[in-house]
Amino acid sequence: MITDPRTLLAVALSLSAALLFALASVCQAKGTRGLSDEKALGAGFVLTLAKRKTWVVGIVADILGFIVQAAALAVGALMLVQPLLVTTLLFALPLAAFSERRKLTAREWFWAGALSASLAVFIALAQPSAGLDRPPLGAWIIPFAVVTPMVVVCVISGSRLPHGTPRSLTLAIAAGILLGISAPLTKAGIAAFEDGFWPGVGSWELWAMAVTATLGTLWQQSSYQAGDVQTSLPTVTVLKPVIAMALGLTIYQETLSIDGAGDIAVVVAISVMVLATIMLGRLSAPTAPSVVSPSDPVPDHSPPSDGPRSVTQSGAAPPPEASPGVGLTR
Repeated sequence: MITDPRTLLAVALSLSAALLFALASVCQAKGTRGLSDEKALGAGFVLTLAKRKTWVVGIVADILGFIVQAAALAVGALMLVQPLLVTTLLFALPLAAFSERRKLTAREWFWAGALSASLAVFIALAQPSAGLDRPPLGAWIIPFAVVTPMVVVCVISGSRLPHGTPRSLTLAIAAGILLGISAPLTKAGIAAFEDGFWPGVGSWELWAMAVTATLGTLWQQSSYQAGDVQTSLPTVTVLKPVIAMALGLTIYQETLSIDGAGDIAVVVAISVMVLATIMLGRLSAPTAPSVVSPSDPVPDHSPPSDGPRSVTQSGAAPPPEASPGVGLTR
């Protein structure tokens, strides 16, 4: 049972951040619907999205969620805060159902229960404890050397893939990696302010966090725009805590208080957590309609005719011409 006031505060802040991230994910996924793939990875993409009220609401919720997450990391361990953020899906589930005017299904209730139970077991048995607040620069060399090529390959290959699942998945991997790294950098950036305001502002971790969080958020929007939110949302949601927890256990030297049979229970809990996150991500993500390129021919479903039919000949007016593309959510 958690009794430490700082730990309880970290839990409360983490759950609050998860709620804000859930609102952000639902709004952002809807806000990117119907956009073409042109300039979907650059500044023009953001400018286009900024004209959509739904997306703006989502990005505001995202920023607020990041601020609350930073507060949670200031008082809690990465191994505690990051797993709790997967409850984003528990909040996103009813939000998505409400926006689609439907009731939660039995499968959704089952996986929501599985995720809640696995999180409870993990926190109760593992009892994550804090380590370093600010690892030395040298400790980051290997992590950056590993993830930088992965992100570059994902972004380049994703930009060349056609609209659909492969493009969405590839960009989501890049986004998840960067957002996973941004959380540990946030913790270190906040710790730098303990030496004063200007040392904090001048810390490399703070600026690295700003870059990774910005690029991660941009490519997350691009993965939503690619058309398969059921793939991109769980991918990002799983990668963020996995990468942050890996860095927490290594360069941040955080520990888990487990032994004997508890090891097996924690491993099972983590496995169930990952599986439930993937399933809930697919179930809670709003279905994105396919994008029709303006250059694609519009199918003509009218019957062949030697000449135009009048209303008096057929008894009904001819069907209106189909319009290419889909409506934009604003």
